Amino acid sequence: MSNDRSKNESHDNDLVELTRVQPFEAEVIVARLRSSDIEATVGAGSVYESVSFAEGVPVFVPAHEAGRAKALLDEHDD
Repeated sequence: MSNDRSKNESHDNDLVELTRVQPFEAEVIVARLRSSDIEATVGAGSVYESVSFAEGVPVFVPAHEAGRAKALLDEHDD
């Protein structure tokens, strides 16, 4: 039974890319999500370590929070 529990916990911790934006905007989005109790991270250790920002940097959230995170971003865009 502990194996089933481990699988569920592992699945709950899976990260998905929520969006890909420029470095400063990524930091703002992460701060906004964290203030709403959604754990969010910027891909690549530091957004400023990347060689090119042409395609932006990814913002990741836990898969189980993706819907709520997307709704918060959409709410701010309206």
